[in-house]
Amino acid sequence: MAMNDEKKLDMKKLVLERKADVICLLLGVALGIYFDWSIVEIIIFLVFIWSILWSIPSRFLVGPAIFFLALTPLLLMLDRKERAEEFAIYTYYFLAMAVIRGIIEVRKEKTD
Repeated sequence: MAMNDEKKLDMKKLVLERKADVICLLLGVALGIYFDWSIVEIIIFLVFIWSILWSIPSRFLVGPAIFFLALTPLLLMLDRKERAEEFAIYTYYFLAMAVIRGIIEVRKEKTD
């Protein structure tokens, strides 16, 4: 019987944590709407919040950065300078997120 009570407590804790996470993500969307960000910028901001809340490894954040970085020169060759500039900015966002996550990972390893 103690095992069932323990599982119920774990489920309640998980539900409360998920509610707090969803509220943080909804606040991120509201913040993006308030500052009149584009959909892509709101999504990138939510990925940043998500990486903090659920500990996404930094290597997963470097992937999109490399993708956007690889597309930037191609867009410049196709004379789509505005889109290339946006992709360069998105590259910077993802690299900054990866560095922040990397610092958090290193600090966590040092304490373990």
